[in-house]
Amino acid sequence: MALQTFSRRVTSPATSLTAMSLVAIVSLVAMGCASWPFHAKERTSILTPGMRMSAIQEMGARAEGIDATEQARLAEQLATQIQTEPDPLVRKAIQEAIAEYSTPLAGQVLLAGLSDDDLDVRLACCQKLGQRAEVTSIAKLKIVIENDDELDARLAAVDALGNIASPESVSALSIAVNDRDPAMQYAAIQSLRAVSGLDLGNDVQAWRDYAAGKQPQVSPQAKVSVAERIKSYSPF
Repeated sequence: MALQTFSRRVTSPATSLTAMSLVAIVSLVAMGCASWPFHAKERTSILTPGMRMSAIQEMGARAEGIDATEQARLAEQLATQIQTEPDPLVRKAIQEAIAEYSTPLAGQVLLAGLSDDDLDVRLACCQKLGQRAEVTSIAKLKIVIENDDELDARLAAVDALGNIASPESVSALSIAVNDRDPAMQYAAIQSLRAVSGLDLGNDVQAWRDYAAGKQPQVSPQAKVSVAERIKSYSPF
């Protein structure tokens, strides 16, 4: 009698359902819980590009508040990192961060970045070198104008030279103003106007003559324009 009662309990629908549920749970455990819908949040020790970029941007933001020794240390750290960094977005972030440091190494890293395989990295380096406005950048920016395959990179180098007032800049810009591309000619005129303080209008030939070292024929209107610009800079 007791055996019959036990048998009925085991074979009842509710008991069968419970047994099936237990079998399913055991199967999930055996499979490593691959199908378990409430698995723990995935954790990883891998530094993603986004993580690296955030850390690099923070290093750039700290540049203004640290002394020369700390700037040199952090610039060295960034210079080492960029040598093995495969992600162009991270390399761009490194260049933008290191540009905030006033160390010679920072300038060298930016100049090296003009040869980066990625266009956006080269554009960032041109922009930052223009902001630093160091005469030592002119020769490398000139090479970009002469040899870079991308028009945007050449235009960025021309714009950067417009921030560096120097006879060497005028010489480098002569290449751009003699270029057949109208966009290069226009950009070169804007930069030549910025570094020379002259206003020869949009006469490409006049700017070519000036860049070649010839004395430009400045019209009375242009002389007035230059005088007004100088007056506007005067505090009196």
